[in-house]
Amino acid sequence: MIRAGSVGKISHCEYTYWDGSDAPGEEVMGDDSWDDKGRTKISHIYVAFDEVIMSIQFGFLENGALVLSEKYGAFEEGSNFRVLRLNQDEYVTGLSGVLEKDGGGIRNLTLRTNLGEYMIGRSSDNYPSDSTIDIDPAICDRREFGGFFGSYNRYRLTSIGMYLSPITSPDMVVKRENN
Repeated sequence: MIRAGSVGKISHCEYTYWDGSDAPGEEVMGDDSWDDKGRTKISHIYVAFDEVIMSIQFGFLENGALVLSEKYGAFEEGSNFRVLRLNQDEYVTGLSGVLEKDGGGIRNLTLRTNLGEYMIGRSSDNYPSDSTIDIDPAICDRREFGGFFGSYNRYRLTSIGMYLSPITSPDMVVKRENN
C-alpha cells in the first residue's frame, strides 16, 4: 500500500501547553500516531471540533457488526460533534483539509466519496491565510482505498492521511524496475 499524503504533521517535540490562565503551563510530549491500514469498510465517522478538529473516530462494518476504532484526539464538554454515516455502497475516494496558519491544528476536513463530498469542522471562509492540503488519488474502485493513518495529542487531531492500494485490470502488465 502507498501512503497518499497527509493533512497536517506529526510533532515529535516536547512543548508546554498553556490555556491562558494564571496556572503554569503543562509539559506535553510529542504526538501519538495511529494507523487503521486495511480497515476500509467505514460506515460511520465521528468528529468533535471547536476551532480545530479535536478528535476523530471511525465505525467499521466487520462481519456484519459495527466495530469502533479508538478515539484519536480529545473531547471536551461543549464541543461540536458530528456523525457522518456512509451508505453501504459508499467508499472514500479522497480527502482535503484546511490547516491553521500557525500550525495549531486542522480547521476542517472534507471527505470525498464516490457519492458525495462532506465538510466537517469550522468553515475557513474567514481565514484566507490558512493553507489547504488536498489528497486526490483518483480512486474509482472500492478496493483502492486502503484505510487512514494520522496523529493526535491530548488536545486535538494533528494529522490525517490515507492509504492507496493500487489494483490492476486484467489487461494491465506490471513491471518491476531494478534499482
